[in-house]
Amino acid sequence: MTIYETRERRDGPRSRKIGQAMNGPSFRRISAKATAATVLTGVLLAAGVAFAAWTATGTGTGYAKAGSAQALTTLDGSGSVANALVPSGTGDFVIKISNPNAYPVSLTGATLTGSVTATGGIGTCTTTGVTVSQSAIDGTLPHTIAANGTWTDVVSAGASMDNTSQNGCQGATFTQTVTLSGASA
Repeated sequence: MTIYETRERRDGPRSRKIGQAMNGPSFRRISAKATAATVLTGVLLAAGVAFAAWTATGTGTGYAKAGSAQALTTLDGSGSVANALVPSGTGDFVIKISNPNAYPVSLTGATLTGSVTATGGIGTCTTTGVTVSQSAIDGTLPHTIAANGTWTDVVSAGASMDNTSQNGCQGATFTQTVTLSGASA
């Protein structure tokens, strides 16, 4: 005796023998659904494994340390003097400043101290007759000097020479001490 199984389909009932091979559109639909279910199960298992990974948290301390400010210095700026002094005339006064710090500095002051001295003239030059204008220097400030940089402040007509300058002052280089002040920019 042969046993038949009846299934309802959209296009009407269909019968097949039990044990008969499953093929055709019905089998393909079941096979596609089974494949989708298998893939979904695999994805969920992989997500479960990832979620099951150990996690770790904690607290601690981070550190930073401040550096120290280094003094601004002056360098030889005599090579930058374009307008030389002559009796009863004016000339450039140059301050070349070095900032050795790892940050920019705003130079806010360059205050003249002491008196003008001379070196390298053709003879004796103890009476220089040279004066430097503090107000002319102040007019070039403030100025920001780049980190690890230099700035050459050429103060046009910043120095003057009167007629008391000795003859031996010809060709001399005149210097005057300045005190520099500034702050991080």
